[in-house]
Amino acid sequence: MIGVILAAGDGKRLKDSSNENCCKPLIKIKNKYLITYSLDNLAELKITTAYIVIGKEGNLIKKAIGDEYNGIKLHYVCQQEQKGLTNAFVQALKVIDDNETVILQLSDEIFADLKADEISNMIEAKKADFYCGITTENNPQKIKNNFRVETDSQSHLIKCIEKPETVTDNIKGTGFSIFNGKTQKIIKDNADTLVDLCDCFNYLTDSGFNGLVFTVAEQEFNINTVADLTEAESYLNNII
Repeated sequence: MIGVILAAGDGKRLKDSSNENCCKPLIKIKNKYLITYSLDNLAELKITTAYIVIGKEGNLIKKAIGDEYNGIKLHYVCQQEQKGLTNAFVQALKVIDDNETVILQLSDEIFADLKADEISNMIEAKKADFYCGITTENNPQKIKNNFRVETDSQSHLIKCIEKPETVTDNIKGTGFSIFNGKTQKIIKDNADTLVDLCDCFNYLTDSGFNGLVFTVAEQEFNINTVADLTEAESYLNNII
């Protein structure tokens, strides 16, 4: 398995809310860089190779994180222009063997109590072509800020809705997702028409690929504002 972490965004919403010119993946939360929470997840899943997609602040990230982290060999791939999440993901897929299973993460998500054993067993069982990670969220606004998913009774993905106007349940989609080789090729071949992660999921589903939804962790924090930072740090202070 190969890990991919997307860290090419400019963090505009966080910069606007903090009035600071910060490199978001390198913000410290409990004395750890934000991006290292994603790297810790990969280490827990026993991933030994990962690609970090970087942008204009990439040199700062490379200098801070280096070429190895907790047993993970790190490679860096540059997204020359910010053309959306799918485009960033494809920059890594271009240099990854299609036979590999890829675990995708965002550099600005923190997962508390990652269900690592369940995730590893799920991947090994190979019951789907791709997987969409979710968490339970009781604040509807947080779902509206991200995306919601529709599934059947066996947790097969039916549809994803990016930033929904209405929320009908407490299921929030996350950036933590898993793709086999066939689905990676489809994403690469159609990268010009796919913008965000929901586009990828929906295109794969419409193309007949089997997607499963799974609970990735007990809690997820998507860090976009100072308020998000404060909430995540408060939560972590109480459980660690």
